Amino acid sequence: MPVKKLVRSGPSSTAQALRVRLIREWRQPDPAAHQPIIVEESTGAGQPVHLYVIWDNWSPLGSIERSEVIMDAYEAVHGRSQVATVTVAMGLTPTEADRLGIRYR
Repeated sequence: MPVKKLVRSGPSSTAQALRVRLIREWRQPDPAAHQPIIVEESTGAGQPVHLYVIWDNWSPLGSIERSEVIMDAYEAVHGRSQVATVTVAMGLTPTEADRLGIRYR
């Protein structure tokens, strides 16, 4: 089977800006803000964590870049050891979240 190596460029300026905003919101949630909505789903300490970030601002980014932003922000807030527990990191617009049945309201 052939092996294909992909060279990835760094994060876009949009992704970098969203990362900064997401870190700020994770550290100090603004109760007046409607988005981003951060959903951390787990069954307990040390158990796998599913992260869903619902945000209209994801629109210009693809799914992989959205997940990278979420993982980078999670690591900045919670530390490297906690990142290992994350098994799902999805950035979704509200329409996408509704279509997938993600409960966030």
